[in-house]
Amino acid sequence: MKMFRAFVLALAGAILLPALSLADNKNNRRIVPPTRKGAASELPTIKKVGGDSVTVGKKTYKITSFTKILVNGRKATLRDLKAGMQASVAGGVLRYGKGESDTVYKASRITAKADNKLEEKRREFNKKQAERARELNRRYNQNRNRR
Repeated sequence: MKMFRAFVLALAGAILLPALSLADNKNNRRIVPPTRKGAASELPTIKKVGGDSVTVGKKTYKITSFTKILVNGRKATLRDLKAGMQASVAGGVLRYGKGESDTVYKASRITAKADNKLEEKRREFNKKQAERARELNRRYNQNRNRR
């Protein structure tokens, strides 16, 4: 009988303890704006286009005759790539070096976008969402202070 009573008390404590900890978090509720993070908006930009190489982000890729280059979804050549375009590169390491700057990469496919406004649109969206969240937090705090 004593074991059964101890078991019931332990079970009741295990059930009530999480409920009490959740009740404390209701007063600390804060609205956080949803941000837009997408693969398209996070693409690195082309820094430099050379004779047989392209620098995207911090890596320099060698271009071979087997490299497929697409600009805005259409087949293109190395001359069509310009600095400032957003690009994604599929490839691998051609030769390892002592550091990242010594390592030579080979591109098998480069997909670039001539429209570089995606980053601008993402920033504008995130700015509006942050303003909306600040306004909602201000209203929530005003209503909480009135109580």
